[in-house]
Amino acid sequence: MIFYFSGTGNSLAAARIIAEETGDMLVNIGAACKYKDFDFTLEQEEPLGFVFPTYDATTPAIVDEFVRRANFRTGNKEAFAPCYCFAVVTCGGFVGNTARSFAKRLLRRQGINLDASFSVRSVGNCAYLYDPAQGEERAARLSQADAEARRIALRIKAREQVRAEHRHPFGVLTSLVMDRDEKACSTKKFHTLPTCIGCGQCADLCPTNTITLIEGTPRWAEMGCTRCLACLHRCPTSAIQYGKSTEARSRYTNPVLAEREDA
Repeated sequence: MIFYFSGTGNSLAAARIIAEETGDMLVNIGAACKYKDFDFTLEQEEPLGFVFPTYDATTPAIVDEFVRRANFRTGNKEAFAPCYCFAVVTCGGFVGNTARSFAKRLLRRQGINLDASFSVRSVGNCAYLYDPAQGEERAARLSQADAEARRIALRIKAREQVRAEHRHPFGVLTSLVMDRDEKACSTKKFHTLPTCIGCGQCADLCPTNTITLIEGTPRWAEMGCTRCLACLHRCPTSAIQYGKSTEARSRYTNPVLAEREDA
């Protein structure tokens, strides 16, 4: 079974490629957290995988919550132990110590050892820091990401025990600063433009239920956001902004979302 978290589709795309090769079932971490459904039945010693993005060179807060609350059991209600456990971290730049931080949390919370870790670089979506790649550069990155995910799928199928994620010194240093158990993400900079049509898609997409539609206008709770930016990038009228810089920047969603709206 492969558990994935994806805001704009990169991790879903990688998870889907891996699942097609390994024959594993995909489970959406975002949906599990949104609907408070943390009970999962697995076959004893079946492989276990996790695919998720890195935020600020560490694990997303929602992934930390999932690892903390997930209840993995067999059909006989026994504690589950996988024969092989892997993690794939997607990124736009650097992954730093993300996989290593995840491994520590997984062992501490679930008693499960991470056997292998990999990374896939795709199109970055952090629009409040930079403009997501466009045109030929975007197409090239997407093609390279899919190819890398296919290579990783074969390594996973072969049960390689390896730490093969691409770590960069800058990413490692960032991890040392940003990695912590509490990752408060302020929502103060979120706002909408007059182009908002009050469709409520942002609230439906929000995996942390941070967004509520009040009189047809999105409102963000002060706490709880995991900053996946699904609301910003997938708004049909590009009305949602984060600060002032995002108004002039492009939006991004992985093409896989055009095929499956379950990210």
